[in-house]
Amino acid sequence: VFRDHSLPSSTIAYLLSTGISSHSSFLADRRRSKEMSSSHLQWLITRNTSSFILKKRNVKQPFSREPLHLTNRHCYKYNTLIHKNVIGVEPAKDKNGFMVVMKSKKKVYKPKASMIRFQIKSGPRHSLAKLRNIVKGGYRKDCRTAVLKKASAIIRSEKTRVSKKAKPAKKAE
Repeated sequence: VFRDHSLPSSTIAYLLSTGISSHSSFLADRRRSKEMSSSHLQWLITRNTSSFILKKRNVKQPFSREPLHLTNRHCYKYNTLIHKNVIGVEPAKDKNGFMVVMKSKKKVYKPKASMIRFQIKSGPRHSLAKLRNIVKGGYRKDCRTAVLKKASAIIRSEKTRVSKKAKPAKKAE
């Protein structure tokens, strides 16, 4: 039973209602769980106060400027800050293929070290097939189409366009 009166009475009432019998077991449970909080709770906190939101006039859905964002739509599904599994696609620096960026599940508290980057540059069809297999392998199956659309847009943008030859003008008779 709660002997430590440092906790507010509302917290004690909540803990008793959830079935936790002592303050020490509550602290032990908190230490065991390394997760900060659920992604839904994080979304509720940051959805209106994020510095990445870009609101425009006469546009219902705001945009997002988050890194690795797939669609740039400010919504829960594609948010890269709150989810554990994040996969992103960005253009390669040498303009040959694209970079796949994934968030590691192990280094959650070290944001820079948690990003795994590798380049895929084996031709358009083969590289998209490789990316499809990565996503099918259990890494955000719900974002599969968005990842493939972004990767194919990057590949399309790297192609050099051949200008059409101008047709000779018809001579007036």
